[in-house]
Amino acid sequence: MQVEHLFEYHPSRGGANPKHAGISVQLVKFKQGDSEAIHFFTQHVRAKLASTFPPGAAFSVATVPSSTQGKAHNGFSHMVRNLKGSFPIRNNGNLLQRVKSIDPLHKGGTRTLDIHRQSLVTASHIIPGEKVVLLDDVTTSGNSLKVAAELLRRAGADVVLVLALCKTVNNGHS
Repeated sequence: MQVEHLFEYHPSRGGANPKHAGISVQLVKFKQGDSEAIHFFTQHVRAKLASTFPPGAAFSVATVPSSTQGKAHNGFSHMVRNLKGSFPIRNNGNLLQRVKSIDPLHKGGTRTLDIHRQSLVTASHIIPGEKVVLLDDVTTSGNSLKVAAELLRRAGADVVLVLALCKTVNNGHS
């Protein structure tokens, strides 16, 4: 499974990272539901989807949920709604759910494959053979995306694109 990303993310590290600017700040705003950040990332995802699918090809979208049980990222619900104006996206709800909260990575949480396997499930309305685009806001290890793709495939989906808006860059900090 190849995980693609659009941009690099430079963590704030408590304000100590001078590279935490531009795209990295936009990503934080996206997660908070900021309309300008949602528009910015939607444009880039729209371009990626247009280069991936032939015109009129239908697909569904799955997003990796927040680390908090039952919580979705504000930005993705708006993004998918906006993308429906350009693509025949089949689903109205997310195909993945977090059924057990996990500690956020920036607060010392771990992101092993097993942690995600114990906390993520697929929705019951996946159509066998359904083409699915899997999105995440930021990837560091890729484990949440790996497990999400594994679960979707096991439920019968054909995961055709795995895309993170950003990939974390270490910048030499520990």
